[in-house]
This record gives sequence, C-alpha cells and structure tokens, in this order.
Amino acid sequence: MPETPAQARAISLAERAVLALRELVHDGVLLPGQPIRQAAIAEQLGISRVPVREALKNLEAEGLVEPSPSGGFVVARLSADELSQIYLMRRLLETELLRRITSVPESELAALTELNARMAELIDNPSRELRHLNRDFHFRMFRLSGLTHIVAETARLWDKTTPYRLVYSTERAARVRIVDDHDKLIDALRRGDADRLIQFMDDHRGAGEQNVVSVLSHPHR
Repeated sequence: MPETPAQARAISLAERAVLALRELVHDGVLLPGQPIRQAAIAEQLGISRVPVREALKNLEAEGLVEPSPSGGFVVARLSADELSQIYLMRRLLETELLRRITSVPESELAALTELNARMAELIDNPSRELRHLNRDFHFRMFRLSGLTHIVAETARLWDKTTPYRLVYSTERAARVRIVDDHDKLIDALRRGDADRLIQFMDDHRGAGEQNVVSVLSHPHR
C-alpha cells in the first residue's frame, strides 16, 4: 500500500531528527552516558516528540544510543572490551576493502590529496568541518574497493566511536599525525602497493585506538 502524505512527512521528520541527533553526539554536545531530553530536542527542531522517538529507535539500532534504566534513552557508552571488538572488526573489514583496491584513477588520488590539504589548513582550527573531511577521506578511499555493503558496515562501526575520537582529536599533535598518515596512505595508493597501504592503515588505526582507550580510561580528563 502506498504511503499517505502524513506517513511520508513523518518519515521525513524522523530522518531529519536522526541527522540532528547524530550530529549532536558526533559534535560532543551529547556525551556518552548523557540522557537525551526528547522534549528539548523536539522543541529545538520544531517538531513533535513522535519523530524524535522514532529517530532514537533508529539510532539504537545503529548502537549510538541505548535505553535508559529509568526510561528514555542515553548516548551509548563503550567499554574497553567493546572498543577492542569494534576496532578488531574495523581492522578485518578495512583490510579487505583496501586489498580489493586495484588501480586508482589519477582523479581519485587528486581528490584524496585535496581533502587532506583542506584538513592540513584546519590543523590549528579544529571544527566539525575537519571531522567531516577526515571521514570523507577514509570513505572515499574505502569506496574504491567497490564493496558497498562492507563499506556501509564499516561506516556504522566508525560512527560508534566518533564521540571518543572527538576528545583526543582536540589535541593538535593528534591532528598533525592524522594528516601525515593520510599522506602515507595516498603515496601507497599511488604506488599500487597494497601491503604498504594495509600496514599504514593498521598503524593509523592503531594509534587512534590507543588514544580512544586513553579516553575511556580517563573519561573526565
């Protein structure tokens, strides 16, 4: 049965709420373990609480929020064990994605270089744009594999750790390292050296994991 206009509008509002809530978590406005005030979110977006509740159910399926014992939802909080498992899954999936990349068009290498150059310009000015550029860089590279379903699952895992990566990426040294690592990844892609590409990514991801573990060990720093 076709959707009614009201149903279509409700879906649209729920999607809008999903995007807004995801940004609030990824920007660190809503922190891990923090309760989500549905009425306040609905008022901020100018919508009813119904699409907000629907959005929270969708984000629960993504693992970004979880039910609160007292009712409602809170931003999901990772344990060190969960984190270790997520990064293990990322390593397995990302290694397969990178191994499937064969020849890389010069236009793609130029696009990756441009993304990293824009990140370098923002090293002293961390912002939402820098986070988006970093994500765009990685997933533009992953999509070169042609494995769309694995890329989508990798994105889900990536997004679960965004609130934690946000904390350590406020340090300038971490941002410098990220940009330098990206240069190495681009060079390996240009050379068509899959082994070096995978090794550089393992080192890059491993440094990030260590920093996220530090955040989990010192949540109030």
